[in-house]
Amino acid sequence: MIGRLHYKRDFNNLRVNGKTVKRGFLSVVFSPSDNFSDGIRVAFAVGRSVGGAVVRNRIKRRLREAFAKMITKNKLVPNGDYLIRVFPGVNNKSFTFLTENLENIIEDLRKDND
Repeated sequence: MIGRLHYKRDFNNLRVNGKTVKRGFLSVVFSPSDNFSDGIRVAFAVGRSVGGAVVRNRIKRRLREAFAKMITKNKLVPNGDYLIRVFPGVNNKSFTFLTENLENIIEDLRKDND
């Protein structure tokens, strides 16, 4: 189960302690959890410059699904907090493109975390 980030202190922790990896239209800020029971929490930042509300929501749904598939396929996704930022130009990209980009970024973060 993927949790969601809600509180300002969580976002501040990401800003201060997080590691950022950017590839193409996606950027992921990651802060590992100190406790194994914390699990995975995710927030999405998709600005208006990406597109209208329908486009932004579609991108968030696709990214949430891609993240969930990585976890269920037993990809090594480290526990912690993630902020996934999306930049303009991603609105016409396929689900496969988004999934591959996200997997590559998470793999880089996992290697750096080991």
